[in-house]
Amino acid sequence: MTSTTALATAVAALRDAPRSVGACHAASDAALMEWLRLAGEARKLADAHVALAAGELERRSDPLLGGAGLARREGARTPEELLKATTGTTGRDAVVALRVGRLAQADGSVPGDRVLGDRVVDGTVSVQAAEAIRAGLDGSGADPVLVAEATELLCDQAPTLDPDRLLKRAREVRDEIDEAGIGSREAVLRGRRSIRRLDLRDGMKRLIWDYDPLTAGVVDEIYDRATSPRRGGPRFVDTEQVQRATDLERDERTVEQIASDAFTELLRQAGGLDPSVLVGKGAPAVRVLVSAADLVAGVGHGVVEGSNEALSIGTVQSLACANGTQPALIDSLGNVLDLGREQRLYSARQRVALAIRDGGCLWSGCERPPSWCEAHHIDHYAQGGRTDLDRGVLLCRHHHLKLHNEGWAIRRRDGRYWLEPPPGSGRAGGWLVTKSRGMREHLARSHPPGRGQTPSPLPATAEYSPSMIDR
Repeated sequence: MTSTTALATAVAALRDAPRSVGACHAASDAALMEWLRLAGEARKLADAHVALAAGELERRSDPLLGGAGLARREGARTPEELLKATTGTTGRDAVVALRVGRLAQADGSVPGDRVLGDRVVDGTVSVQAAEAIRAGLDGSGADPVLVAEATELLCDQAPTLDPDRLLKRAREVRDEIDEAGIGSREAVLRGRRSIRRLDLRDGMKRLIWDYDPLTAGVVDEIYDRATSPRRGGPRFVDTEQVQRATDLERDERTVEQIASDAFTELLRQAGGLDPSVLVGKGAPAVRVLVSAADLVAGVGHGVVEGSNEALSIGTVQSLACANGTQPALIDSLGNVLDLGREQRLYSARQRVALAIRDGGCLWSGCERPPSWCEAHHIDHYAQGGRTDLDRGVLLCRHHHLKLHNEGWAIRRRDGRYWLEPPPGSGRAGGWLVTKSRGMREHLARSHPPGRGQTPSPLPATAEYSPSMIDR
């Protein structure tokens, strides 16, 4: 059976498969989830066929062939145009299909390309996942064999990560295997920063702002503080902040309008900010996590708290020179040592320590940054629990409420935190995830066991599976 015959049979089978809103309504939760899984698998395999054929289309449409190229003979200027017209896809999807198809056509001279192409063709990695891995590793100056090993690692992790998270993971791996290139990649991103103003025909103005990861440490905090109560951010105990959050929730403006007005007011007031403009007090700050040993020695790299972005050690040292440092004593497991507070609420200093340690909401699969999180007492305060760092974890409001309302519990074991499901629920528990953007993971990468010995060329795979913990 030829490929086209087999595809025609598959298309006919899909066309005959029942599709109705009524069937969706009648499906059980388990059946609906299986429906989604199978539909996603069918799309992944179909995308693999499109990418494979697109790679061959591009080969047969080589510009050197001139008018004899396939695309030109079919009346299209480029393979992208022909692919869009034939498959009914968007221009962006056509570009991605051609790019991934190019990997499938790779001759093996670049090992990572060959690995990725083979995984797409055999259906184990989706086209979107392959593009995320390719884009995430792009710009690495590491040894090609090491890049190929990294590609294999990421392909193995792809089934448990959506393309957006896989892209972040690929960028982390790129920074780990090519630490020397972080500075140059950082400079490239910083060189792309810009603000463009457009005058629209109806009298409105538009700013297009592209800013680098270091600038994002300031801008994103301002944006979150201005809008987070409307977007599911944390609630506040301070009376003034509670009122501000309540007002924002009731505000008739859209989130976009609130953000626009807040930034306008910031520009108007410049250094003398009106505290009613933003939720939270104090000047925004970029918090960079780096080990003291690396900072002094000028080796390794730092990470911007709340993101997956690496900063070269030179940039970290310049920030330390200009703004000073705030030391945090970390134990061998990456925990910020107990500050010994006994008050009901975690202090600002303790919140900083939790942010450094956890990097955001610890619930598996959650990407909420520290600014969106609340400090949860793993031992209920009303039952004698202490407001100590090792008895607290960061959880976003959604997962904090889920934990309290659905009977979940968190226990501390061997310096790590375990999520315990409700009794009798039949659900699986699992280790809570410390984010790579937190200090614990950064220390593990910067100072692996046996430092001074020949390091493993790749970081160990994660110790958790997102499927372990019910979301």
